[in-house]
This record gives sequence, structure tokens and C-alpha cells, in this order.
Amino acid sequence: MARAHFMSDTGDLESAQFRIRPTEKKGSDELLNNLETAVEAMKNVPWTTLQELRGDSDLMKKLEDAENLLKSLRKALT
Repeated sequence: MARAHFMSDTGDLESAQFRIRPTEKKGSDELLNNLETAVEAMKNVPWTTLQELRGDSDLMKKLEDAENLLKSLRKALT
């Protein structure tokens, strides 16, 4: 079966996967940029939104997961 071009009307996900290159590891620069982006996103949450989210169990679980991940990352890097 011939692979259809993924941008055509007859394209599919399978044919698109053949055209996607694996991402290269960018190391510490990528990690630093991701951390900066995450911190900035958290800083930009309005206090009114934070008040509305108080006690949200799903959010608290995500925060706990993030905290544990950051502690693990810090431990691995020190």
C-alpha cells in the first residue's frame, strides 16, 4: 500500500508519522526554558482565580505532584 501524503485529503496519521523527525535533546537550556515558562505561567494567575480554586482537590493533587517532581529534580542536580 502506498503512503499518502499526510497533508492531502487522503493523508492519514500513519503517513504523517513517517515524516516527523525525532526531537533532539537540548539539555539544560531546554529544561531551564521550561522551568522559566512554568514559573511565569504561575506568576500570571490572578489572585481572584487563586481564591476561586482554593480547596480544589484535583489542583491540590497536581501541585503535590509538581512539588515532588521539583524536589526530585533538585536532589538529582545537587
